[in-house]
Amino acid sequence: MADEREFPKQKATRVWSEYAEPSRPDGADGVQQPISAAPVDPPREQPPDADLEEMVREALASEGRLDRGTIAVSSRDGVVTLTGSVPFEFQRELAKACAEGCPGVLVLMNHLQVEEGGPMPSDRVANR
Repeated sequence: MADEREFPKQKATRVWSEYAEPSRPDGADGVQQPISAAPVDPPREQPPDADLEEMVREALASEGRLDRGTIAVSSRDGVVTLTGSVPFEFQRELAKACAEGCPGVLVLMNHLQVEEGGPMPSDRVANR
């Protein structure tokens, strides 16, 4: 067994990321992460709102796993809002990803609702 004189005890030190400040160093709340704010000024190549809405609609229409008829798109100064409803949570996230991928979308407000009791996939229905 090693003697303490050979291996002196060292005091543990904590190292915090410059991006994550501790809200309570010894508490249960964890750390506070920085939140990035929306750009104040849109880029010079920012498309007009009508064009941006059309680009987002086309991106949603090209995704075969979405029912575009229930998703409405609006835009104001690069802030795109999705409203409506989809049957499944993955479709809500998929619509968000499609819209965020369009050039000119500065901020996306995803107000899509997941329908309660929506249609179930056929393989799940067979197992019930």
